[in-house]
Amino acid sequence: MKTVLCGIGLSLLLIVLDTGASAEEPDTKQRSLDAAENEAVREHIRNFDGRGAVGDFSIAAKSPAEAEKEFVTPDDVTVKAVLAEPDVRQPVCINFDERGRMWVVQYLQYPFPAGLKIVKYDEHLRAVFDKIPPAPPHHDRGADKITIHEDTDGDGNFDTQKTFVNGLNIATSALPGQGGVWILNPPYLLFYPDADHDDIPDGDPEVHLSGFGLEDTHAVANSLTWGPDGWLYGAQGSTCWATVNVLKDPSHPPFHFKGQGIWRYHPKTHQFEIFAEGGGNTFAVEFDEKGRIYSGHNGGNTRGFHYVQGGYYQKSWGKHGALTNPHAYGFFPQMKHAAVERFSHTLIKYESDTLPPRYQHRIIAPVPLHNYVAVSKVSPDGSTFQTADEFKVLTTDDVWFRPVDIKSGPDGCVYIADWCDTRLTHVDPRDTWDRQRGRIWRIQPNQYPQHTPVDLSKLSTDQLIDTLKSQDKLTRQLAQRMLREHGDPQASDGLIDKLPSTNGQLALEYLWAIHALDRYEQRAAEIALGHSDPYVRMWGVRLLTPSLVEANAAELIALAENESHGEVASQLASTAKRIPGTIGLAMALNLAKRDELASDPHIPLLTWWAIESHADDSSLDVDTLVTSLEPTKIGGEVVLPRFAQRLAAEPSEVNLKRLARTLEVAQQDELRRKMLTSIDTAFTGRKIDHLPDELRAAIVAAADGNSSAQLALLVRAGQKEAEARAIQLIESDKTKSDQRLKLIQLLGQVGSETARDSLLRVATSTASDPIRVAAIGGLGSFDAPQLAQQLVARYPQESSSVQAAIIELATSRAAAAYFLFDAVEAKQVPRTAVSVDLLENLKLHGDKKLNDRIGKIWGTTRATPAQLAAELTQTATILKTGPGNAQHGFELFKKRCANCHKLHGEGASIGPELTGYERTNLDFMLLSIVDPSAAIREEYTNYRVLTVDGRVISGFLKNQDEKTITLQNAENPQLVIPRDEIEAGPVAIEKSLMPDRVLEGLTATEIRDLFAYLQSEK
Repeated sequence: MKTVLCGIGLSLLLIVLDTGASAEEPDTKQRSLDAAENEAVREHIRNFDGRGAVGDFSIAAKSPAEAEKEFVTPDDVTVKAVLAEPDVRQPVCINFDERGRMWVVQYLQYPFPAGLKIVKYDEHLRAVFDKIPPAPPHHDRGADKITIHEDTDGDGNFDTQKTFVNGLNIATSALPGQGGVWILNPPYLLFYPDADHDDIPDGDPEVHLSGFGLEDTHAVANSLTWGPDGWLYGAQGSTCWATVNVLKDPSHPPFHFKGQGIWRYHPKTHQFEIFAEGGGNTFAVEFDEKGRIYSGHNGGNTRGFHYVQGGYYQKSWGKHGALTNPHAYGFFPQMKHAAVERFSHTLIKYESDTLPPRYQHRIIAPVPLHNYVAVSKVSPDGSTFQTADEFKVLTTDDVWFRPVDIKSGPDGCVYIADWCDTRLTHVDPRDTWDRQRGRIWRIQPNQYPQHTPVDLSKLSTDQLIDTLKSQDKLTRQLAQRMLREHGDPQASDGLIDKLPSTNGQLALEYLWAIHALDRYEQRAAEIALGHSDPYVRMWGVRLLTPSLVEANAAELIALAENESHGEVASQLASTAKRIPGTIGLAMALNLAKRDELASDPHIPLLTWWAIESHADDSSLDVDTLVTSLEPTKIGGEVVLPRFAQRLAAEPSEVNLKRLARTLEVAQQDELRRKMLTSIDTAFTGRKIDHLPDELRAAIVAAADGNSSAQLALLVRAGQKEAEARAIQLIESDKTKSDQRLKLIQLLGQVGSETARDSLLRVATSTASDPIRVAAIGGLGSFDAPQLAQQLVARYPQESSSVQAAIIELATSRAAAAYFLFDAVEAKQVPRTAVSVDLLENLKLHGDKKLNDRIGKIWGTTRATPAQLAAELTQTATILKTGPGNAQHGFELFKKRCANCHKLHGEGASIGPELTGYERTNLDFMLLSIVDPSAAIREEYTNYRVLTVDGRVISGFLKNQDEKTITLQNAENPQLVIPRDEIEAGPVAIEKSLMPDRVLEGLTATEIRDLFAYLQSEK
């Protein structure tokens, strides 16, 4: 059973539906949708259109006043509606300006851009449009608009409303600053000048950046935020890719960015760069008072990510491929957190004194799937952080409450943008979005703190500097922006004089102000780098210009050797990666020598990334690198094995000889074994075409003959003696299971016919099932139909796992499938043992005779849209007739669902875990269960590959890089396929692995029981 993924909480995945392509005309290429196919898609959507179409499980929307009464809050705060429809509808982003006014992005055009036509879907089922939309003012006008709302007397009521700009087309974020308003309107970053601040654009917008992806409007670029350094920061979601062009600087090369991460742009120098890569469906950029960056995550068991400069984070590897640096060889996960609910895609770090103390310095995060807002404690985890939920500040049973953005206001209260719709999932194909509603809620003390509105733009430089003492973070942030925009640079002299004797938050604010006034020069840098406050030192390092790096080289190298604060050491590693030449390398080497940093969650990998950035520098000497780092924990455990892998991954003659020298210089047996393993990893799935004599000798000398990696490398290099030894090991019951499995996979990848015969002997031996299954999987690489014939003949006497592996093998090639079909017709193999997705794989061969036999034996393998619509209606009717028995439903779940899904700790993890989903929403659950292919969560999309030797292989796309792709299916946990062996693909399969008609054969009572368990709390 399949469920679906919620993105940023407000979106419809652009899906491709089955339009009835014939079995006789398989197509492994992508194709455009013609008029008839587009009409079929529209008709399918119409069949499911409207909340009442499947049985009216909808709940009427409450008025803002009624909804407010439904909220439950702790005794020390209250929630109030401050804006609602018609003033705001579908709010997706809120920000505050220097006058205390709220700017709201109303995302009314969502989900489909105006003026664009979908011509096809790419290999990831993302929309490809007929054109790139032109930038405003020559654009196709959409329904999005940016509005301004003001509380003129500070009583908490926003009494004036105005529209700054309307007619935008997929606008996600608006942020005032630098004499106008910056708007993300993918594919563009726009700037609307408003020099006189009359809230009327002075003219047409300036286009600063172009190229942000638009393939999936729940995952486009979003969340513009000013950083303390004067850069404009933004987030990129999980589905859209980008090729960012800096239109203000044509010399700036395009930057290719495959989704997920934090980027930044400097509005004056026009530099664009990725600040950190990876994450979830990134939808937030939150700076805390120390200038750290956080963003939310649409996965489970987390409150989000803590991003450090230059960091690489987990991402959807299958969909997006390797990181922009293919030699990262590691990544950071999200912050640790103990929870199972999905998800908080946006968050704030609350740093004000308006709410009671227990809210301060906490993460406050909306959880839109479950209609509440959480308060989470943040505690150090080395140089990064972990979170733990403490309580819920706001809960409601109102399923229309869908919090999608959260910000701290100038009054110190917390403001929440409420999408206000019963639905949240973007993968439901029905266009049932409610575009008439939207609310902004405020979490406040029980008595609203009346405040006098202050226009910070009218304050003098001295007054702005005095404002930096405020206990409210937003006030300080806005004051910093005012200093940057019109502060008097002469005031920096006094700040520099005060900086050495100032401590705590004010010291950091003074440093940022010095930089904002464009006076972060040598004297200020010297003070910052030697300051007693670690965060001043941290930002002192981060703000350095190239000339300041040169001037302070000795201090930076000494800090890398001696700095005791983890976050400062982390920034030193990040900066070392950015500094070319000997200074950055010396910093990185000093960090790598410090064993006390080895257990930190970030610093060892940050140090590797810094050294890796210098791997091609002439200043990096292999002998010095190995001898200086071999005795150290970070060097021996992290850096040197990855350095060996990097050299092997780019196997030029020069690199292979450097690799040989790396192995020769290393003295420790354990380090040499680790390096051999890393080298073998670099060649995963491939033969080694050329192995210089020096490297071959170094590999042989690097281990005592008991290294699996050493043996694997020699097998890959074609050494017959090594292959014979590998064959001996896989056929011996005395060989450890993990070693047998690795060698079986190796021989399946690069083995000879002799190895093939050995694999067949293992597959038909009395070895354990996992060993035999692996051997059968390895045989799939050999184009020998008789192998399938021999194994199919053994099918009746085998265990279920071996039977499944035999069917997988027999359906990978057309010639082999005939033997399986003969056995099915002879009733030696059950017809039901062959899954629909494997039959669909076979159709791709284009073998009419084969397809005819599929039709004869199995008939129609997929339900038609009409059949699914009928089942949907019938099931909805059954569920309305009465409650079910959850205990009985649990037994049905174990039989029908638990082989793929986990719920309440029971089941497998092939498909997504269901526990944290919005299972009480029957309208959502029905479509997911009855029509599982209506939309497929991205990491559970099945992919097909056609190899040059005639195999069709399918599975989840777990990883890919320039040389290989890795598929995972039930029989092969890791099937690595070299790209030069692929004829077509990988192509996303439009159908879910979950079969249609999963409820077929159940009585009405059993259906009610199953749904009762699926919706149960425990």
